[in-house]
Amino acid sequence: MPTSHLYELQQVDVALVSALAHRQNLNDGTPQRATAALVADRLQAVQQEAAAVQSRLRSLDLEIQSVQARRAKLEADMYSGRIGNPKELAAMHEDVSALGRHKAHLEDEVLGLLEQAEDLDRQQREAQAELTAVEADLARTLDEYRRAVEATDQEIAALTARRQHVAAQVDEGLIRRYDRLREQKGGVAVVAVRSGVCDGCHVAIPHRLVSRLERDPDLIAACDGCGRILVILP
Repeated sequence: MPTSHLYELQQVDVALVSALAHRQNLNDGTPQRATAALVADRLQAVQQEAAAVQSRLRSLDLEIQSVQARRAKLEADMYSGRIGNPKELAAMHEDVSALGRHKAHLEDEVLGLLEQAEDLDRQQREAQAELTAVEADLARTLDEYRRAVEATDQEIAALTARRQHVAAQVDEGLIRRYDRLREQKGGVAVVAVRSGVCDGCHVAIPHRLVSRLERDPDLIAACDGCGRILVILP
């Protein structure tokens, strides 16, 4: 059994590990979902605040109308000539003044709320625009993710089938040794000898061993430096 089969198995396994890691690291839209959720929460909070402001404005409008009506009635009574008691007229005059001050206070609050409503409207537009952009980005990311997953899964399936084909040509005992070495040596169990040097640890391989490996492709030999299985490439 040529050691080249082991080397090919090693190359397939390296590619398979890389493909599996690539699939695991694909962006499935999680960051965009998190951002969209934050923006949506912010938009909802602004909308709720804006609704509360509008509700308060409606209440103030009704209250101002009520105050205005009460003040108008008092003034009408004051100037109707029906009331001649000076103290009563003075009290009514004070009530009219108090209602005027209250109305002015309510109108000041309205002005402040109108400014707040304008600012909240701006915040809503900005948050909605941001949410639309994030959702569009998420849609693009999910589309890219689906295509990348499909392509990567096809690659993994092809590599898995290739591994099974190559592994079937290797002795089971040697496969077990190979798997143990992979676990011990960071995933690399088989290395090439290039210019008399081990590709794994860069230790020089004895010339006699190199010659034997070149003559006998079935020879299984390990590097004295790192213990990996050595192979001479064509």
